[in-house]
Amino acid sequence: MSGWEESAFIRASGALWEEAIHSPFLDAIGSGTLPTDLFDSWLTQDYRFAQALVVFQSVAVARCPRKNQGPLIAGLAALDSELTWFEEQAKKRRLDLDGEIHPVCRRYADFLIRTAYSEAPSVLLGTLFGVEVAYLAAWSALKPTGPYAEFVERWSNPGFRDYVQSLRKMAEDGRDDRSQEYFNQALIHENDFWTLSCGV
Repeated sequence: MSGWEESAFIRASGALWEEAIHSPFLDAIGSGTLPTDLFDSWLTQDYRFAQALVVFQSVAVARCPRKNQGPLIAGLAALDSELTWFEEQAKKRRLDLDGEIHPVCRRYADFLIRTAYSEAPSVLLGTLFGVEVAYLAAWSALKPTGPYAEFVERWSNPGFRDYVQSLRKMAEDGRDDRSQEYFNQALIHENDFWTLSCGV
């Protein structure tokens, strides 16, 4: 159990939740058996996704009520640091972060940016909660051991959990059918994103 199942969003998402937080890719990371080239391929796409998330959250800050802006601004600052960290990882691992974006990543990015400009603030908060809680739960299920320990630790740390808790509160305060729909869509995209690296 991930510890998030009491969320109204997660309870209403049905099987989509488990599908979004489990995959052969994550299992291979947890066991330390994922080939480095497959992980690196996924990592470059995760960087491109993070760039799209910056756009989404920037628009969300502008469109959400003042009471929601503080956590969103803090999230943007964390994303800026995250992009710098990705770039440092790319140098160490000799990765090209400016390569072609995978169609799965492109669909996810387009979904986020389209949602940011076209949907109500409550939908933006539900979507963002879906993105972040699935990512946190997936990584938190893994033990920080083996060749990918640094990544497991980074994406399951207490600060990230506190941030996701703040998103949960904001999202559930305005939860409706539309925000649930977009939360579910985020889970579907999360599930698809784990399949980016073929061969696992």
